[in-house]
Amino acid sequence: MKKSGIFTAVAAAVTLTAGVAFAESDMEKCKVVKDGKGLIKEHKADCKGASHSCAGQNKAGDAESWIMVPKGQCDKINAGDVSEVEQDIIDKIEITK
Repeated sequence: MKKSGIFTAVAAAVTLTAGVAFAESDMEKCKVVKDGKGLIKEHKADCKGASHSCAGQNKAGDAESWIMVPKGQCDKINAGDVSEVEQDIIDKIEITK
């Protein structure tokens, strides 16, 4: 590969990495819990729990599991306000009244 091709590939990789880091910085971990019970649907957590270490391995009701949500939405979700939450996030949680 020519030097210009290598430079282009490295520049593209750096740009993509910076974009991912920026996108992740706009997100936060959110434990959705009510009365001590986790409200993330079974196999829908993004990661972590008492009995597992990664995405999709959670059991229903696991209060330690979490999902990634845009910053500022976790408190709203835990208060029951999902009016501004994306559908793919809503699909991961049990909505309670």
